[in-house]
Formats: sequence, structure tokens, C-alpha cells
Amino acid sequence: MDQTTYTQHAREKRGSYLTDMLLDLSPFERLLAFILLVIVVVSGTALLYRLDEGARVETPRSGGVHREGIAGTPRFVNPLLAISEADKDLATLVYAGLMTRDAQGTLVPELTQSYSLSEDGRIYTFTLREDLVFHDGTPVTSEDVVFTVELAANAAVKSPVLANWTNVAVEALDTYTLTFTLPEPYMPFLENTTLGILPKHIWNELSPEEFQFSQFNMTPVGAGPYKVEQVVRDRSGIPEQYELSAFEEYALGAPHIATFVFVLYDTLQEAMEEYVSGNLDAVGGISPSYLPMLQEVEGEVDTAVYRTPLLRTFGVFFNHNKQPLFLRDEVRHALDVATPRHALVGEILKGYGTVLESPLPAHTQSVIQSRSTSSVETVSDDSQSTNTADPNSIARAQAILEDAGWTRNEGADVYELETDEETVRLSFALSTVNVPELVAAVELLAERWRSVGAEVDIQVYDQLDLVQSVIRPRRFEALLFGMIHGHELDLYAFWHSSQRNDPGRNVAQYADIETDAILEQLRTEQDLQTRLELYEEFATRVSDQHAAIFLYTPDYIYVVSKNINNVALHPLAGREERFDVVHTWYVDTNELWPFVRDILD
Repeated sequence: MDQTTYTQHAREKRGSYLTDMLLDLSPFERLLAFILLVIVVVSGTALLYRLDEGARVETPRSGGVHREGIAGTPRFVNPLLAISEADKDLATLVYAGLMTRDAQGTLVPELTQSYSLSEDGRIYTFTLREDLVFHDGTPVTSEDVVFTVELAANAAVKSPVLANWTNVAVEALDTYTLTFTLPEPYMPFLENTTLGILPKHIWNELSPEEFQFSQFNMTPVGAGPYKVEQVVRDRSGIPEQYELSAFEEYALGAPHIATFVFVLYDTLQEAMEEYVSGNLDAVGGISPSYLPMLQEVEGEVDTAVYRTPLLRTFGVFFNHNKQPLFLRDEVRHALDVATPRHALVGEILKGYGTVLESPLPAHTQSVIQSRSTSSVETVSDDSQSTNTADPNSIARAQAILEDAGWTRNEGADVYELETDEETVRLSFALSTVNVPELVAAVELLAERWRSVGAEVDIQVYDQLDLVQSVIRPRRFEALLFGMIHGHELDLYAFWHSSQRNDPGRNVAQYADIETDAILEQLRTEQDLQTRLELYEEFATRVSDQHAAIFLYTPDYIYVVSKNINNVALHPLAGREERFDVVHTWYVDTNELWPFVRDILD
């Protein structure tokens, strides 16, 4: 018998044996065997499914739509002209810069392949990636960068970023290499290179005077993660929404979300109402007072509420040129002691902020405390325990005034000081912008300071009026105002004595020779530890002199549907920075085995 015949005979014999076994079983035994067989098959299948399910991982895939509501109508979707939040949001998605920020807020290359800094800290050399194109397919070259920077530095263009590029020499060495030469070392300079790059071939026919009137300010072409597909307008031609699509050639990889739609509203409250109705996926920069609306969200969409510090320092700044009583340290000190910082953050910001008693934003203070010596932590802890948490702050403030010779005017219940020349009354005007939180803040401050024995007149202005008619000409006595900082703090413009007049931003009219020296060193110092020590020294001097009353750093609040995944916020210098890693967000997913995902990657 050959091997094949033998094998077949063995199978027939085994089959006959099994058949005989089954025939020998009783009906009940057959039923029991069948049930056991079913259990084995079902259990095995379930086990295999669970093993397979556990081995698979969720992986983003291209597709989906993100609809976000923003307030305002864009006018200049152009990184050189963008002023409004709507302008900046759109420009951030459409344009790309030499550098950008990752999810942790660290500067990383975007259009850049590499960069270097000369030993003297003055010359930055950038090498561009060679595979980059704008949305219209035109290659991105160093000439585009030079063109953009020279426009930004041209006063006739009237760019808000003009100061960042004045006296910076830019030169293209070849198609993909360029240099920036600074007149002196300036450590925050690298932040400026996040500026979006314009395509020279589109803009070079326009004169600086014509720049603001180009149609490409409304239908821009850049090299960012998204490109404009359509602008939907109402019957009057006013944009109602911008529809953007993922740019497959984006430097950091094609975005996962295929379509990004900005829906435009007059106010953020209207946008929140639409979100609550289920018509939007996100609204950013909202007031904490809007959060209770989320309890009314219709449908099954869950909401993630993201919060992160805005790099802002809100405080009350004094103008002794307009109100001489602020030359007196005891007045500034007494008002500082009586200031209800915790109430401002707790009652008005609903906890979405951090109490400040320093000119540095909260995030910077945390960095200093984590990297510097224990003595810094001791100073911080002491400062947090004073003023706002003290229930006797009003009595303490009054004692400071009375120790300096102030007496209470019984008729008007206001403190006065008799001098050889005149009687000085503790009376002043407190100004701010017409924003609900800031109006509520000045009302709370005025109430507390009146309890001390001050006469406070509240003055509220529209934003444009406040800037043009009050802040720039320094026509205020006391001002509740927010200083906007970058990630790499450049405090020079806000506190150096040379910046007391417009266009400088030293609204506190602060002048101190030793502080000027610190600020000048901070601009050039390259050692991180030394910089942190200088920040601490600066903050101590300004706080000890009661140069202003520092209140809080606010949080940025971003409500997003949980259908949108991988959203990550670092501390924001500008609200538009929430889109720094937008290309990694996703809606749709695949479930793949790890080895398959690795092959695809």
C-alpha cells in the first residue's frame, strides 16, 4: 500500500470510529455534547475577538469637518496686517512661518529645515526645506521670506509688527538660505520668525500704499495647514463663513481634518448660542459667564472645556503726570493692600485666572520658581499670603495713610493730606475698556477703595477710544489695563523709562535707573539661569516700589466638542496660538494593529 492510499485509509478509519462513538451515545448525551461544542466555539470566538480588539489601536485618518464660531468680520487675513481676532485666526491657518510652536509651546521649525546663531548673538542663518510650496503650487524660497520681512519693516505698509523688524537686515544667500542681522543681540527675536510668509509672486506688483486694498487680504494664499476654498457672503457681500480645506503639501504633514469652517458672528455670545444648539464644534475665548450655557447643550455631543493661561498681566497703572497724588508711595501702597485680588479672580473670572502680585504673568512666575533657588519660592509664598487674604486689609490700608499724615474728612468720609501748599484729596478717576469683566472689576475695586476712604470716579471707554484718546496720549489718572506679553518676555517696552511716551507702552510712567539696566541686560543675556535671576530682580524692584497694582493673569477658555480629538493648548501669547498643532487634530479614526500602523507611518 503506497503512502497516499495509507493516509486515506487512516482518515476513513478515524471517521468511522468517531461516527461509531456518536451512534453509541444516548440522545441526551448527544445533546450535551452539542451544547458543549457550541460553548467551546462561542467562547473561542469571543476570546479571539477580545484579543484582536485589545491589540488594535485607534489611529487618526483623514476626513471630517470642524465648524468653529468666531466673533467679528475679517478684513485683513494677512500676517502683516491682521489686527482683529478673526483676522489672526484665519491667518494662522492659512500662512506658515519659519518657526511655529509644538503642543508644549516650544519653538520648532515649520518652513525651516535648520537654523543657527552666530557667537555674538547678532546673525541668524536659516535654511528652508526644499520641498515646500504655497497653496497655488509655487515653491517657497528665501526670496519670499526676504520680501515679507522687508514689507513688514516698511512704515508705509503700517504693519502692526513693524517694531519687530525695524533695523533688522535680511538677505537671501541662495534659493533656500537666508540671514537676519540684528544691530545688537536680542534674545526674543526668534519669536518674531513665527510671522507668516507671503508669496512674493502674488504681492510684488503692489505698492505699499496699495497693500491694504488687495483682494488677497480676503482670499489669501499661503503655505499653512489649510487653504481657502470658499468665502460665503450675504447679500451685502459681507463674509458669513470661510470654508478651508486641508493642504496636503503642508510642511509638517497633511492635516487629518479635511474641512475647517469658520462661521462668523457679531459676538461670542451668539456663537455660544449656536454651539449650545449643536451647530458648531468649538468656540474660543469665551467669558466664564457663558459656561453655564453648556448645561443646555442639545443632542448627544459632549463638551471638553480647555483652559490655559493667557500671557497677560492685568493691573491698575498710575499716571502721576495727570494725578500728582500718585507720586506718593503711601497712596499706591494703601490701595495695593486693600485690593481684593482673590475676589476679582473668584467672583468675576469664576476661578478662570491666577492671582498676581508681580509684573510677571503667572506662567513665567511658575517657570522661575521651578528653575531658580528656594529663596524665590519663599518670596512668592510670602507675597501670596499678604494683602488679598488679609480680612483686615482695609484697616491696614487706612493705617498706612494715617501714618503718612492723612486724615479722614468727616463730612465726605474721604482722606485728605494737609501740605504747606495745598490740601490734597484722595480722589481720582479709574478708567478701563467696555468689556463686561473689566467693568465689573473696576466697580469692585472702586467699592473696596471707597471703603478705605478714597473717592473714585469710574470712566469706561470703547476700545478704540481708550487706545486712541486715553492710552496713547496718556490722558488717564488710573487705568485698569492688560499688558500682552510674548513667550520670551520682553519687558523693555512696558517698563523702560525711554518708553514712557507713545509709541512706547510704559503706561505706568515708571522710571528707575537700576531697573532700566536690568531690562537692557535681559534683552541680550543668553544664559537662561541668569535671565531667570534678572526677571526675579526686576519683579522685586517694581513690586517693592508699588509701581502698579497687579491683579491677575486670565485663562483662555476653549469649548470643543469631544468629537474633535487631540486638541492641546500651551500658554498662549495670542488666542490664535490655539491652532499651533491643528494639523494633528482629528475627527475620524481607524482601528489598526500596531504593526500595520507602523507600516503606514
